[in-house]
Amino acid sequence: MNKQTLLLASLGTLLAVSAAPALADATQLNLSASAQREVPNDQISATFYQQMSNAQPAVLADRLNKAAAQGIALGKTYTKVQLSSGGYNTWPNYDKNGKIQGWQGRVEIQLKSRDFAQAAELMAKLQQNLLLQGLQFSVSDQARKEAEQSMLPEAIANLEAQAKIAAKAIGKNVSNIKELDIGSQSPIFRPPMMMKAAGMAANAEVAQPDLQPGQSQLQLQVSGKVELK
Repeated sequence: MNKQTLLLASLGTLLAVSAAPALADATQLNLSASAQREVPNDQISATFYQQMSNAQPAVLADRLNKAAAQGIALGKTYTKVQLSSGGYNTWPNYDKNGKIQGWQGRVEIQLKSRDFAQAAELMAKLQQNLLLQGLQFSVSDQARKEAEQSMLPEAIANLEAQAKIAAKAIGKNVSNIKELDIGSQSPIFRPPMMMKAAGMAANAEVAQPDLQPGQSQLQLQVSGKVELK
């Protein structure tokens, strides 16, 4: 081994030995923090249904199909309301001897909208022939995204504050945040507004519901690996 090779090898060993205390002195913490916002619910979802019975399954299916089609047709003039088909089920009725004596069926329509005025008007019309199973309010994807963007600086600031407190407690300083993960949690909903389904005469006039959407609590959580020296 020549002198130059020996010198380089010795220098590499010296650097490795010098770096060891620095790495040993570093402390890594895994921390998490969050930010919360009360966000107005700007979206409504509702389920309507019709349930019937008939001795003939074909007749039952025809009536259920017509009830659903009539409901969907009502929604075509409401451009800011989405109506879609929901559940569809039929099942037999048995007599005391276990023989089929008729059939029952249920068809559902799902309503979704961010326009409460149009939704309330259409809901009143749908309830002339359909029953309302229930409804709930939520935060739309667009509103959630905007809220998360506004919470991100606060969540990161909370994480940095925790890191500084931990560093001070052990006599160190925050060197850097090496890793950072960002994720949102499911919103905490206020109890959904449920409306009890009640029987009504066909084509009866139905008053528009008084919609009170309320708010949901959104939370954005961040976690990171912080290095202290």
